[in-house]
Amino acid sequence: MIKINFADIAHATPGKQERVSLDMEHLIAGDLDLAYLRGTLHFTRVDHGILVEGKLETAVKTECSRCLTPFYEPVTIELADIIGLPGMSPTPERPVNVHEDGWADLTPLIREYAWLGLPLNPLCSPDCPGLCPVCGGNIRKGECTCGDDEPIDPRWEALRPLLNEAETSQGHEG
Repeated sequence: MIKINFADIAHATPGKQERVSLDMEHLIAGDLDLAYLRGTLHFTRVDHGILVEGKLETAVKTECSRCLTPFYEPVTIELADIIGLPGMSPTPERPVNVHEDGWADLTPLIREYAWLGLPLNPLCSPDCPGLCPVCGGNIRKGECTCGDDEPIDPRWEALRPLLNEAETSQGHEG
């Protein structure tokens, strides 16, 4: 949980500001596994809540879209949202409210922005070769059990004689 005490600013007049620096190691934000969470958040009391702004750095555990290997993807979170005041009901647009005791859990907000920061097709590395389309083994890890003589897609079979000619001509040049 990412809990912050807003007791002073929640009961202040609009315009009051506070700043909080975060430097947290491994944490779980809902269904996300974060390796770390670092950055600074600025809070400003506004008419109907508390404006939270800031830039946070994290790394979210995800899965490579090519080889399915789990890894941590660096994500920059640029946060700009409103936190509800004590007594307000949470809404889909404003999922975080300050409780009567002055504390608020920013986890739902951080989780939402981290999800938005993840790429659609995360890659463990730009040159990831992925999984073998025939046997399903991870090519980079050497798990592919296919040999060069394995059957190829029938649509490409007509090109096999050209490959054989190229291999034969390379053997005579050496």
